Amino acid sequence: MLRVFIAMTIAAASAAYGQILVRRGMLQVGSLENYAPWPLITYFWNALCNPYVIGGTVLNAVFYFLFLAALSWTKVTVALPMTAIEYGFAAFLAVILLKESVPPVRWAGIILIIIGVILIARTGGDS
Repeated sequence: MLRVFIAMTIAAASAAYGQILVRRGMLQVGSLENYAPWPLITYFWNALCNPYVIGGTVLNAVFYFLFLAALSWTKVTVALPMTAIEYGFAAFLAVILLKESVPPVRWAGIILIIIGVILIARTGGDS
């Protein structure tokens, strides 16, 4: 179970940081306002070429590969809920890197989610 916990913790941190990078990149690209075919293609091309979006996508791929490994070690009812620790990482990174404000009620919800993940992890899996 320890290897599942380690893999999923790294996976969740990777996904959270990946999402933060994608958000930063999309702030640079700007808001999607025009849905005509050529501006839409140009918009998504600019997004796909943004280094932050590329880095975030790579980190999300790291998450997925670690998640695949965890699924080979334990039940999906253990591995999938463990992905929810990403919420804690994402909130922390959003405050630090994006200077976002997270209200206390949201922190309380994140803590409840993490407590749920701990309870699920304690029930063990197939490892």
